[in-house]
Amino acid sequence: MDKQKLVDILSGGLQSAVLPIGLPLNNQQKQWLGGFFAGLQTQSATAGGLEAAGKPLLIIYGTQTGNSEAVAEDAAAAAKLNGLAPVVMDMDDVDVATLANTERLLVVTSTYGEGEMPDNAHLLWEAICEDSAPKLDKTFYSVLALGDSSYDDFCLAGKEWDERLQALGATKVADRVDCDVDFEEAASGWIETVLPIISEKGSDEVANPIAGTKKSAKSKFNRKNPLPAILKSKRILTAPESSKEIVHYEFDLADSGETYLAGDALNIVPINRDDLVNEFLEYFAEEANENVRQQLTTELEIRTPSKELIKLVAEKGGDDELNRLLANNDPEALDDFLWGKDCYELVTKYAGDNLTLNEFLATCKPLVARAYSISSSIKKHKNEVHLTIGSVRYKANERHQNGVASTYLADMANEGDIVHCYFSPNKSFKIPQDGSLPIIMVGPGTGIAPFRSFLEAREMTGATGDNWLFFGDRNAATDFIYREEIEAMQAKGLLTKLSLAFSRDQAKKTYVQDRMKEEGAELFAWLERGGYFYICGDAYRMAKDVDKALHEIIAEHGNMSDDEAVSYVNKLKKDKRYVRDVY
Repeated sequence: MDKQKLVDILSGGLQSAVLPIGLPLNNQQKQWLGGFFAGLQTQSATAGGLEAAGKPLLIIYGTQTGNSEAVAEDAAAAAKLNGLAPVVMDMDDVDVATLANTERLLVVTSTYGEGEMPDNAHLLWEAICEDSAPKLDKTFYSVLALGDSSYDDFCLAGKEWDERLQALGATKVADRVDCDVDFEEAASGWIETVLPIISEKGSDEVANPIAGTKKSAKSKFNRKNPLPAILKSKRILTAPESSKEIVHYEFDLADSGETYLAGDALNIVPINRDDLVNEFLEYFAEEANENVRQQLTTELEIRTPSKELIKLVAEKGGDDELNRLLANNDPEALDDFLWGKDCYELVTKYAGDNLTLNEFLATCKPLVARAYSISSSIKKHKNEVHLTIGSVRYKANERHQNGVASTYLADMANEGDIVHCYFSPNKSFKIPQDGSLPIIMVGPGTGIAPFRSFLEAREMTGATGDNWLFFGDRNAATDFIYREEIEAMQAKGLLTKLSLAFSRDQAKKTYVQDRMKEEGAELFAWLERGGYFYICGDAYRMAKDVDKALHEIIAEHGNMSDDEAVSYVNKLKKDKRYVRDVY
């Protein structure tokens, strides 16, 4: 059905912005119309100064990269079309008392790392799991979970929320939906299903009209419609003798109108390496064609094996070890077996000779963008965005492995080329609005990226607060990236304090957490002055070690017990003065 015809029919016959059920629309048309009517309602609310009244609906989100927040906002826009008065809240801003007084609740959450809650969900999750958590027997709810099925704990955070809400007596109005990396269609289907149902639940009491707030314009660029940015320049930051390669990239946003804040991320839409694509084309030579080349190059994840491919390879090839590992349901042992093995190695060494191209393609997940912390301030670099990326390269099983996005940029993208990308706002990982407050930044290696952005932003806004950077890597001579910039920041007083930890420059390895403990008294004093504490970098070792050191510093220099130190840190998190950007 033509979009203009739909608009003419609906806008001419509707007394309120409620999308009628049963219209002959596909999902894309429903999404478009939802946005159209949300726009109409927003304009009306702005003109009148008040949001329309309706039955209250609380939508809470747990997010690491912004996807859950985006879905929550989409759900809120659609909720208004169903006569509801939605309120969208970051889980960090919600307490259990709020949940206990909520009749209609939608939970949208991603799963972070190895089955963990996102950073902004930790405090609420801990509170709702307490024995003293209130009953929710008057609450109607549904959960949308975002995840990646290549992980064993796929959508675990959403599953746990679903189970806990039921245990507290809440009533599920629609089954939980677990979304994979290509989540948009499943999320839209969940929104379409749950809103008409939950709008009929609970009391008929409506929320008082509230003053409409002007929201920042939503970018027209996203995963489905990425921005064509120009790779303006790139340079290797590490020395040739270094054991790693870290590259600085600068992209020209031209007249796109796109902007960002320090702390946001840029998603790079990668292209698979020619050498890997050619290996598959040669292996499946009898079935391959140019359409297949296009799929393998730009559409499908052909490096990291999906669970479906692993099962298919075991079935086709009959490898005893692989079948035993799958039968034993031992994720750790299976991960050990798969380490360093990409899709090509699995297919050629373990699948036998009867795996067809179409069978292989059917198991491949979509090729998705990779998110990187932005390392520039648009206030200093007009119409530009910078990234600081470590190129992933290693050898395993006599085969060279390469990171998809990192080596696409390092090896395939040339200066002047178009690179497709889109921004992900990170509302939590932000410099304080009060520029007089001190900030403490812990970012070894590529973890320095957002802190370069922070420092540039603080410089351009004339912030007077002190800035302390903890940085390190293996060797100062080869791995001290941005050294000249950092020393210049020190010289002009922008960088108040610099603490360095190069682990291999002395007999005893020294890391950033060691430097923190050495200067614990001063670090605690900065926190007591209202300082903000940030971590960026490795989630599995560094971030945990830094967190442990922070607790120890607070306990020692604040004369607190371990429990009191935990409470102190939790208060920092609640106030968004302890935030992380870890991966």
